[in-house]
Amino acid sequence: MVSPPMIHRIDAAVTAGAEALFARRRPDGVFAPDAAEDRFSPANTALALIALHLAEQPEQPEQPGKTDPLLARGADRLVKAQRDTGGWAMRGVADEVLTTAVVTDALDLVAPRHAAPAVRAGRQRLTQLGGPEALPEPVMAGLTRQFGVLAGRLDEAALPRLPLEALLLRGPARRLLSLRLPILASMALGQATVRRRTQGLVRRRLNALARPAALAVVREAYEREGASGSFSTDPWLTGLICVGTTRSGLAPDIVRAAAGWLRSEADADGGWELMPLDVTWSSFAAAALLEAGYPDDPRLTATRAMFQDRQQNTPFAALACPPGYWGFSSAHSWPMALETAEISSVLLRLPGGGDDPHVRRGIDWLTRTQDSAGSWSLAVRNSKPGGFGPCPQMTAKAVRALLDHGAGPGDRRVVKAVRWLISRQRTDGSADGSYEALWYRGRTAGTSVVLETLCRTVGAAHPAAARATAWLLRTQADDGSWGGGERGAEPENGGGTVEDTAWALYALLAAGHDPESQPVTAAARYLTDAQRPDGGWAGSPVNEYIRFCYRYADDVIASGLALRALARLRTATASPRPQGSSA
Repeated sequence: MVSPPMIHRIDAAVTAGAEALFARRRPDGVFAPDAAEDRFSPANTALALIALHLAEQPEQPEQPGKTDPLLARGADRLVKAQRDTGGWAMRGVADEVLTTAVVTDALDLVAPRHAAPAVRAGRQRLTQLGGPEALPEPVMAGLTRQFGVLAGRLDEAALPRLPLEALLLRGPARRLLSLRLPILASMALGQATVRRRTQGLVRRRLNALARPAALAVVREAYEREGASGSFSTDPWLTGLICVGTTRSGLAPDIVRAAAGWLRSEADADGGWELMPLDVTWSSFAAAALLEAGYPDDPRLTATRAMFQDRQQNTPFAALACPPGYWGFSSAHSWPMALETAEISSVLLRLPGGGDDPHVRRGIDWLTRTQDSAGSWSLAVRNSKPGGFGPCPQMTAKAVRALLDHGAGPGDRRVVKAVRWLISRQRTDGSADGSYEALWYRGRTAGTSVVLETLCRTVGAAHPAAARATAWLLRTQADDGSWGGGERGAEPENGGGTVEDTAWALYALLAAGHDPESQPVTAAARYLTDAQRPDGGWAGSPVNEYIRFCYRYADDVIASGLALRALARLRTATASPRPQGSSA
C-alpha cells in the first residue's frame, strides 16, 4: 500500500492546491493569475505598436518631441525586454523566430534611431534562429515577411499574393482558414489596395468583385462584438485586422475603433499582455476543484454563473458557426471546441447540472460541429488539417463531454470519433502509441487525454489504449516527470513539466494503473515537490498560442492540472484496488 507519509503528503498537497486556486477567484467567478504574474507579450506589444503607427500616424517620421507617448513607452518596454541573446519571447520561453521578427520590425518602424542597437541585435539573433524559413508554418513565415514590408525593409512585390478572390467562395474559405478567415480578409484587402496600380485588368476586376465579400467578413466579426474595436478580446488578432484594414482604406470606423481598443488595453508601461483567458483558466480550475471534492462549495456559485453568462447564443455568421459555444475569454470570444467541451462537462458536474440548459446547448453545438470523419476541429466543421483543423485531444475532450452527458460507447457520435482517434495514433518508431494536441506542445498532452477517453469507450485493454499507456511509460523521466515526449518539446531547462506530468499521471490512473506502482508514486513525488509554498504550481511554456511559433506559460493552467491529477490519486489510494490493476 502507499505509505502513510505519502498519503498525508498527497492529501496536504490537494488541500493546499485547492485553497490556492480559490485564492485566485475574482468576485465575478473568474479564476485568474496573480497580479504579479508576468504576462507581458513582446509579440502582442510589437504588433500593437505597428497597428497604432499605421492607423494614427501613417506618414510621420520619428521626430524629437513629436513621438506618440504610448508608442515611445512601448518601444522602451521592448528594448528593456530584449535578452542578452538579442531575441524575444514570453517568460520561460526560448527565443522565438516570430516574436523576434515582429519586435525588430516594430522597433525599426516606430523608433528607428532610439532602438537602432536593439534592432541590429535582433536581426543578428533572427539570422541565428534561421529566419522566417525556420518557421514550420508557411502562413506564419509569410506573416513575418509582411512585418518586414511594413517596416520598409522588404519590397511588397516580393511577397506572395493573398488570394482575395477566395472570399467569393466563403464555404471552402472557411474550411481552409477557420478562425483565420477575418485575418486573411483584412490582410488581402490591404494588399490588393497597395498593389492596385501594378495589377492587370483581370486581377483588378476580380478584386473588385471580391472586395465586398471580404469586407463583409471583417465587418461581421467587428459588429458581433458590439463595434467595440476588439476582435475576440485579443491584441494579436485585433492588431492584425487593424493593420490590414488600415492599408485597405475601406473601413475607417473599424480602424478607429480597433486603434482605440488597443490603446485602452495597454499597460501603464506601454506593454500589452497575452490575451485574457478568463473562461479557459476557470475551466481548468473548476475541473480540478470538482475532482478534489468541491462541487457544493459556494465559492463555485459565481463561477457557474460566469460560465452560463459567457455562453454565446447567437451564431458567428462569418464562420457559419451555430450558437451554443464558449470562447476563451468574454461573451464575444471566437468559438472554441476545447472550451465548449470542457465547460459543458464542468457545468454538468455542478449542482443542478443535469437540468442546465447551457449544458444542452453546449452538447448540441458539439454534435452539430463534429467533422464528417468523426473528429472535431477548433471552430469550423470539416476544417482542413493544420493549426485549426482536426485534433485528437479536442476530439477526445468532446467525446468525454458526450459521455458525461449520458452518451454510451455505442452512440453514433462516439463510435465515429473513437474510430477516428484510433486511426490517428502514431505507429512510427519512438512515437508509436502517441497522439498530438494542436494547442499544447509535444505529445504527452494529446496521448494522455486520448487515453482517458479510450479507457471510457473501448477499455484500457484495447490495443490503442495499451499502446498509448506504453508510450507514456517509455517517456517518463528518471525524476518521475514527463516532458513533451519528443525533441524540441522540452522547456529551456530540458526537464519535465508540471503540466505534462499531471496529464500523464491522471491518464495512467484512468487506465487502472496501480497507485502504488513506481511510475505513479514517482510522478506524485515530482508534483508535490514542485508545489510552491502558496499551494500553487508554476507553469511551463507548454501552451501554444500559435502552433510551433508562439508559446506561453500559465500558472493557473498548471495549478489546475496538478491539483486534478493529485486529487485523482488521493481518491485512488482511498479505494480498494480492483483485481488485475496494472503494476
